[in-house]
Formats: sequence, C-alpha cells, structure tokens
Amino acid sequence: MQLSSYVGNNFSNIGLNPFLALGWELLQGRQSLTIIRRPHSFSVVCEVATQKKADSAVKRTRQAETRRLRNKARKSEVRTRMRKVMEALEVLKKKTDAVPEEIIPVETLIAEAYSAIDKAVGKGSLHRNTGANRKSRLARNKRAVAIHHGWYTPAPDPTAA
Repeated sequence: MQLSSYVGNNFSNIGLNPFLALGWELLQGRQSLTIIRRPHSFSVVCEVATQKKADSAVKRTRQAETRRLRNKARKSEVRTRMRKVMEALEVLKKKTDAVPEEIIPVETLIAEAYSAIDKAVGKGSLHRNTGANRKSRLARNKRAVAIHHGWYTPAPDPTAA
C-alpha cells in the first residue's frame, strides 16, 4: 500500500505527520499500522515483521511474565499488611484513653506483616535489606505508640554518658 493511502485514510483526520511519526524510509514494505484512539490523544503503533522467536525464548518470556505476576502479588500483599498495621497504630496513637491490652491485636497484625515480608524475601520478590528495613519501620512505629502512651520507656544509652 502506498504512503499516500496511509496519509489519506488514517492520518489526515487526526493531524499526524506520518513522516515524522514513523520514519518510513526504514520500514519500507514491512509495516502494519494500528491507530489506538484514547480520550485525549492518539497512539500510532507500528509493528515491524520479525523472524519467529526460538521456542526457548518464548518459554523464557512466558516464565518471566508468570514470575512478574507472582512477585507483584507478593509485594502487594506486603504493602497491604504494612498499611493495615500503620492504620491500626495511627488509630491507637490518636486514642487518649488507650490501655496496654489494646496493642495485642496490632501485634497480631505485625506478626502477619512480618510473615508476609519474610515469605517475599525468601522467594526473592524483595531484597533481604528491603525486608529488614520494612520490619524495622513497623517495630519503630509500634515503639513510638508505646512511648507516646507511656507503656514503654526506653533505657538510657550507656555510651551517651
């Protein structure tokens, strides 16, 4: 198909210059064009015909996609559990008449978050230092709430004296 027919049929109504958008001199005879219409913009997808991938490459691509989805799910679970702990600690910190027994459900949430973090680290979805930092953040926030309510007083640092 001639370039003029592409210009007349596909590009003139949306105001795209195909010479600038696609680099026709490089793609002569091996292109298929698709215009994707979005609410505020247009995208032009140009697919160049390539050789068939080797079966091992296709399998690797499939495995990588499966792993990406698993890692995404694990990271999402870690974020969700951390968010639940942080919200529970925030509610507990805002309470003026809180008692030390009210932290027990939060400790259960923290244990679940630790478990999710450890699983993600063990499976390789998170780096071990990232997992340690996240667990430390949860412990610091729990400790801050306990200090705020007077349930815990930190020991004086012996090296500071």
